[in-house]
Amino acid sequence: MLLGSMPTTLPKRSVLSGLGETFFAVVLGNIIYFWVAPYLPRELQHELFHPDAGLLLDFLVCAGVFGLVRLVRRQLASRGK
Repeated sequence: MLLGSMPTTLPKRSVLSGLGETFFAVVLGNIIYFWVAPYLPRELQHELFHPDAGLLLDFLVCAGVFGLVRLVRRQLASRGK
């Protein structure tokens, strides 16, 4: 094996498909967060233009959606082989 070359099991993706996954995850994550936000305790509700626990929770929801999108994409790619 050559130095720097790593075997890949998944097909190469374009940069645009990665950006599309990220955009989808952020939009869907924000929809989920702002749908649930009125039911959260006041400390977990994000106040615009202020770093707070709500912003962190929003980020975590978006990151979780991104992880699910990647997992589903991998499952679909492995079934296609």
